[in-house]
Amino acid sequence: QALAAPLRLRTLVGGAAMVGTLAFAITAHGVDLWSPYYRIGLARAGDGTEFISVNGILHQAMWRAASPDKEVLYEQIYRWFPQRTFRNALIVGAGSGTDTAVALAHGVARVDAVEIDPEIMRIGVSRHPDRPYDDPRVSRHVNDGRAFLRATDQRYDLVIFAQTDSLTLVTATSNLRLESFLFTEDAFASVRDHLTDDGIFVLYNQYRESWLVDRITLELQRTFGSPPLLSSYALGGDVNFAVFAAGPGIAALRGAGPPGDVGGYRVVAEAPRPATDDWPFTYLIAPGIPARYLLALAALLAFGAVVVGGAARAGGRRLAAFSPHFFALGVAFLLLETRSLVTFSLLFGTTWIVNALAFFAILASVLAAIGLNAVWRVRDARWLYGALAVALAIGYLLPPSSLLIDPLWLRYAIASVIAFAPIFLANLVFTHSFRDTEAADMAFASNLLGAMLGGALEWVALVTGYQALLLIVAAWYLVAYALATRWRVLGDRRLRLA
Repeated sequence: QALAAPLRLRTLVGGAAMVGTLAFAITAHGVDLWSPYYRIGLARAGDGTEFISVNGILHQAMWRAASPDKEVLYEQIYRWFPQRTFRNALIVGAGSGTDTAVALAHGVARVDAVEIDPEIMRIGVSRHPDRPYDDPRVSRHVNDGRAFLRATDQRYDLVIFAQTDSLTLVTATSNLRLESFLFTEDAFASVRDHLTDDGIFVLYNQYRESWLVDRITLELQRTFGSPPLLSSYALGGDVNFAVFAAGPGIAALRGAGPPGDVGGYRVVAEAPRPATDDWPFTYLIAPGIPARYLLALAALLAFGAVVVGGAARAGGRRLAAFSPHFFALGVAFLLLETRSLVTFSLLFGTTWIVNALAFFAILASVLAAIGLNAVWRVRDARWLYGALAVALAIGYLLPPSSLLIDPLWLRYAIASVIAFAPIFLANLVFTHSFRDTEAADMAFASNLLGAMLGGALEWVALVTGYQALLLIVAAWYLVAYALATRWRVLGDRRLRLA
């Protein structure tokens, strides 16, 4: 009892300190806004212009269309074609509305403004000084750009990708950014299919590396069959801002010289590997994993092994109780989960609701597998491994790009079966093995360590692309099967797969 009183006191003090820390963290940022993707801050300059920051980083400004202080990239397409009036425009990454305000100021007759973040668009609706989103010529869409392109049958004479840099990842379990699938050759081909016979596709942004400009140039050349127009503004030798224009309206000008007052045709013979829907890493110069990331991943794995090993010893468990079988299952399942999330992000957009539905489907698959295993006991697990192998083979032979079919409900039904059938079967494999384990705590610990390694192996996609992850998943499940039939637990060779 003498020891219990100080322990209770320390617990109360620690709990109070934690509550106080959380309260301070919340009130310290009480003026910030929150979206599904960011912590959003607003700041006002001396001239009244409001700036938006996300997660503490300056993101965009709500310039008036007539402001002389805004970047020239907003105006470049209209300088190139001063006599042209665009009838139907699509702006992806419309943000708080400046790009839309400029388009309206130049006489665009109709604008589809697409923005993935609902809070940033709401800020633009209520606070942009030009009120572009109140204009009857504008239709607002809170959606992912690729998802919108797949859902619409509209054709545009102007498509703008307006500084579509998200500054955030889709989930913590993948290396995808919100805009990763916007800068692939497949995305540019989707834009091409929505352009009119004299349509123009425009991209502009800040590019910190000159090789990024080369990569996008090559993708545009390959997609549209002719060099794009390019205006760039360099600081310190590397490209700072760049505006690209491609499409039938640009190709028709070949031989007549570049239009307008700035820019020229850009041709590259060699450039970094183009980004694709399978390898959507626009900001990675070449396939590979930087050494500093490998060191960080190795440190995390070592830390996890030390913590789990220490907990096992503290609980009176021998390290020989570690289960290589459950370790392999953890590696394979985490990789499989990551690849399924990437598949749904491509097919239905990188929005938070798509990710939430994908996680729900994964958890539902886990629950369904547990329920099925409770009422129907599989005697021979080889059938489960065989069915899982077939499901993985189908997923590999039918890459996500082959599932971009309409109508949407049919795409969802087929994609759900192909993406989540392996997860369901993988959970049947796990529950079948776990049912017979004699050391549930060490089985979970082994599985957790495996999941950590699976999360690290997801970085292999930076080299191989995401489709090849299924081969790694299959290899680990093969290892899990072999370990279950031979060495289920290090210290007990008597256990065999039933």
